[in-house]
Amino acid sequence: MQEEETAVALLPMDLKYLSKGALRILAQDPGLDKALLDEILIQEKDDLETVRCLIRNPALPDESFQKVLNDLPEEIQQEIDARQKALVSIEGQGLAEKKPRSQDLKQADKEQVAGEKISLQQRIQGMGPGDKISFALKGAKEIRTLLIRDPNKEIALTVLKNPKITETEVEFFAASTNVTNDVHREIGRNREWCKKYNVLRALVFNPKTPVGVSLEKLPYIKEKDLQFLTKSKNVPSAVSTTAKRMLANKKRKGK
Repeated sequence: MQEEETAVALLPMDLKYLSKGALRILAQDPGLDKALLDEILIQEKDDLETVRCLIRNPALPDESFQKVLNDLPEEIQQEIDARQKALVSIEGQGLAEKKPRSQDLKQADKEQVAGEKISLQQRIQGMGPGDKISFALKGAKEIRTLLIRDPNKEIALTVLKNPKITETEVEFFAASTNVTNDVHREIGRNREWCKKYNVLRALVFNPKTPVGVSLEKLPYIKEKDLQFLTKSKNVPSAVSTTAKRMLANKKRKGK
């Protein structure tokens, strides 16, 4: 059954799947729904950096902090008391301005811009980081393909947590040279993905894969591919040199 494309609207998220970095991006997004900010506050009340991001977020009202105030250290309680003055300063710098909501972008999908419909890429570019995190975790294949290239590594890494991601996509991302190195590292850490030889090979043959990741995977590369690597000008010299050494060891053991 072909995967249905996800409409460009705010998607529900299961916060427990998100990294600390992704949660902090959401926590400081003034365009995020208050209910989601409340959920982050309750879940991450023990992570002081995330709480500080929420303190600086004008979209979260003072009363939200009252639910967890007794669980927070005194220094954080003092920062909460002083937040109103700080928020006035933030608003004066224009940082508290609401970002375009994805619901608005959904409406824009039905309209014409300069006589043409807005492309999916343009809509995603207009999203705030909170919406991008949401789509990275729950969006369909076309959206995942765009967001995996986002310069914010937390957004890109959240794509890899999307439960709909396929082995073919992971192989494509492993072979891609226009994603952050953190994507290659994360793929390399995933044992299930690296059981698939196509994914393993894509990582090692990718010149953008961190050398440490490639060297770690070399022992699992087939001999014919090792031979190719010894002659390749695209991979780092450390990879081709190690491939040569491994082949030489195989030949000595074979005698």
